[in-house]
This record gives sequence, C-alpha cells and structure tokens, in this order.
Amino acid sequence: MNLNALRYFLEVAKCQSIRRASERLHVAASAISRQISALEHELDCTLLERRSDGVTLTAAGERLRIHGQKIDAQVLLVRSDIDELRNMHRGTLRIATVEGITEHFLPDVLTRYAEMFPDVRIEVAIMSRDATVDSLERYESDVGFVYDHAHHDAIEIIADYRQPLHAFVPSRHPLACGTPVSLKQLLNYDHVLPDSRFGISQLLRRAAKREKAIVAPRMVSNQLNFLRKLAHMNNCVVFMPVQAAYSELLSAELIPVNLECKAFANRNLSIAYRKRRPLPPAALSFSDCAQEQFRKWQQLDKEALDRAQSAWTV
Repeated sequence: MNLNALRYFLEVAKCQSIRRASERLHVAASAISRQISALEHELDCTLLERRSDGVTLTAAGERLRIHGQKIDAQVLLVRSDIDELRNMHRGTLRIATVEGITEHFLPDVLTRYAEMFPDVRIEVAIMSRDATVDSLERYESDVGFVYDHAHHDAIEIIADYRQPLHAFVPSRHPLACGTPVSLKQLLNYDHVLPDSRFGISQLLRRAAKREKAIVAPRMVSNQLNFLRKLAHMNNCVVFMPVQAAYSELLSAELIPVNLECKAFANRNLSIAYRKRRPLPPAALSFSDCAQEQFRKWQQLDKEALDRAQSAWTV
C-alpha cells in the first residue's frame, strides 16, 4: 500500500473534502483524487462517496480510516526512533489541548521545549475536552491536555496538574465583595457557559443536578476567551480554572466568587496519550518538560487566587 496515498486518504477523511485536503496538504486535488482511486482499485472497493459539497466515507472507507490512523502513527514512531538513534530530536510533535491553559502555562512550556529541541516542529490544536480525547483515540495527536478526565479505555494519564473550577465575576458585580453563596444561589445570577462538549459545562451541570439547581446560561460559546469578555461586558458569572482567568485576576478585572462547591474542588488537568501506543521521543521529552512546570504553575495559580480573594470586603 502506498503510504502517500494513505496519508492523502486520511486527510480527505478528516476534512470530508478533497478540495480542503488539497489546501491543507499543498497537493493538487487531481493528484489526491488519483491516489485515492488507485487505493480503491488496489483494495477492490469504494472508499468515498463523492458529492458536490464534499465526500463521506463508505463502510470500507471507515475501516481503512481506523486502520490507517494506526499505520500513520507507527510510521511517525519509526521516523522518531531513527532520529533518536542519530541522537537527534526531530520530526513533528502533535498536541491537542483544551483552551484553559493556552494563554500562560502552555506557551511557557512550549517556549522552554522549543529552546531545548529547536528541530522539532510543533503543532497545537485547541479544542474541547471531548474533542481532545477523540483526537488522541484516533491517533491524530501524540499528547493531549484534558480537564476532568473520565475513564476511557483508550486513554492513559501521564501526570496531573491540580486545577479546581472557580466562578468569577466582574469587579462591579454584587458578589465581588466575597459574599458566601451556594451553587444554587449563584445560578440565580446571569451566567455564561462553554458548550456541552466542554468539561466545565459537564461538571457544572452534574453539580447543579445534585443541588436541584437550574442551569440557564444567558450566553453559550465554544471559546473561553470570548466568554470572559462577555462576562465582563454583561456583568455575568463565568466558570473556569484560575489558569484561564490568570491575567484578569492579576489586573482585578475578574474577582473569584466565595462559592462552596466540593464538586469543583477535586479537579485536575491531565497530560494524556493513546493507550498501547509507544510515544515518540519528542512526545516523551515534551511530557517531561510539562510535568516539571506543573508545581511552579500550581503555586502561581494559588498566589493569584489568594491575592484576588484578599480584596473581598465581607
């Protein structure tokens, strides 16, 4: 089987479009189409159903996608192993991550890592918790950062970074003074939420159900940065870990709510990878680098939270 043809097929399956795959791979659409036709001839089956607005996988195409992702991951591992024999860290490191760590922690870790291994090309995909897990399971990423990791047969955890969930409000909000509230009381105020694919939303809804509270967000989005701005402009409650609100805490634009909620306290950010998949050297060295920074950033998070809570007047 031609590995280039398989790579083209996997990109088409991911994009659900030969044209979009062509743009991403910088390969002519006609060349991609010819390679996939050759695969179909070799396997004696139809892999794609071609439509005017894109393509869908046939049953045979779906099976090839599943096996092809494993083959592609093994090819990457072979290349990394050969580079390691030459005492080099090269190749591509693919990271999938939730948005909550992308403003401070992850850029800090990636900068340190890039200084140590300048020949490694780094690809970072920012997505929801569920999409991050799916990316690892499908071999599309080498390592992932996920919150609220639930047991998943295909995912293994390397290390955890403690990051409780908090509620924050703008400094002009009635709860900015530190008035103690329950989750049920808090949800009576206007609040904004990430969509249901995010661990924040899933955790909040589970906790609210236990307290018989109603979750009725005023606005929903798939971006935490957008939600922070919405909360600030509309004087709403927003839910996120300290990492995701670090700058706003330091500048006192957002203030932590004095909320007692045990379900929010026991929450971790985890480094994860695909179980039963040997990690390439670049991914292993990156995981080590990230773990080394966990304790430092946990302390910085605590200091920022303590400083913000010291402004409470109640």
